[in-house]
Amino acid sequence: MDDFSTRPALIRRQGSAKNAAVLTAVFLLATGFATALPPLARSAGSAADAPDQTAAIGRPYAHSIAIQIVQPGNEGLELTARLSDDTNLIRRDISWTVASAEGEVVFSGDAPVAEPALPPGDYVVRAHYGSTRLEQSLTLLPGNRLAVSFVLEMGGIRVLPRLAGAGLAAAESKTYVYAASGRERGRLITVSETPGEILRVSAGDYRIESRFVTGNASAITEVKVKPGRMSAVEIDHQAGLAHLAFVGAPDAAVSWQVIADNGEALPAVSGLTANFVLKPGLYRAEADVGSEKLEARFQISAGEQRDIMLGN
Repeated sequence: MDDFSTRPALIRRQGSAKNAAVLTAVFLLATGFATALPPLARSAGSAADAPDQTAAIGRPYAHSIAIQIVQPGNEGLELTARLSDDTNLIRRDISWTVASAEGEVVFSGDAPVAEPALPPGDYVVRAHYGSTRLEQSLTLLPGNRLAVSFVLEMGGIRVLPRLAGAGLAAAESKTYVYAASGRERGRLITVSETPGEILRVSAGDYRIESRFVTGNASAITEVKVKPGRMSAVEIDHQAGLAHLAFVGAPDAAVSWQVIADNGEALPAVSGLTANFVLKPGLYRAEADVGSEKLEARFQISAGEQRDIMLGN
C-alpha cells in the first residue's frame, strides 16, 4: 500500500538542466489514509475520575493529543503520524522507539500505529519515516492514556530518468537527492536506484542529480517539496544508448571500456554485453577478451540507440 495517491497536476512547469530537459508536476495528496484522530480530548470516565494534572508534551511536533482516563495500571500511548496538518493518518509502517528518561528503550516496532502499554513517567518518542526523523519528549501521568498524532511536514519525490526521444534507458541509473534549504542544506538526503521510486522527504527545497551507472550522462535540477504533496520529476537526458555485444564464445571473459574522443575513459564493465548511456559525441569501444583487444569507433546522438558488435 502506498501513502501517495495522485490526480491531474495542479502545477506544471518546464525547467532546464545541464544535459537534460526537466518536466516537474506537483500532485495533491488524495486518498490512502486512515481517519484522523480528533483534536479534542476524549474520556472513558466521568469528570470526577480526572486526575489533578494533565499530560505534558515537549517540542511542538504534536498535531493533536487525546487524553483517555483509564484505571491505574492501564496507562499507555497511542502514537500515529501524518504528512501534513491537513492530511489523514499514514497507513504505512513507521519505525517507532520509546525510551525512558534514563535512556532505556522500553518499546520499538514498525507499524502505522504504536500502542505501547507503559507505566506513568517521562519518555522520549522517536519516529523514523522515509528520510524524516523526529524526537519528542512527553510525560505520561497516572490514570492517563495518551493518543498523540505527529505532523511530519513531509512530501514525496518521484524521479523518472529517461533518454530524450527514447524513453527509459536499458541501463542502471542513480538519483541523488540533496537538501537545498534549511539546516540540512548541502547534505545528501537519500539515493535511489529504482526509476519512479517514491522518495519520502521533509518539506523543503532539493537538488536532484540523475546519473547512469555506466556512461557519462548526468543531469541536475531543483524541486520544491510541499507537505502532503508529491513532486513527480521526469528528467530527459540529452544522451544516447550504446549497446555493446561480444559475438564469439558464450563463456568468454570480456571487459569493456569506452573512451571519449577527448580522452575521457569511462569505468570498465565486465560481461558479454554492456550498456553505456553517453553524451552526444565520438567514442571508441574496447573489448578485452583474454589477451586479445577488439575495438570500434562510433558516434552517438541524443536519443539514439546503437548496437556495437565486436567478435573474433
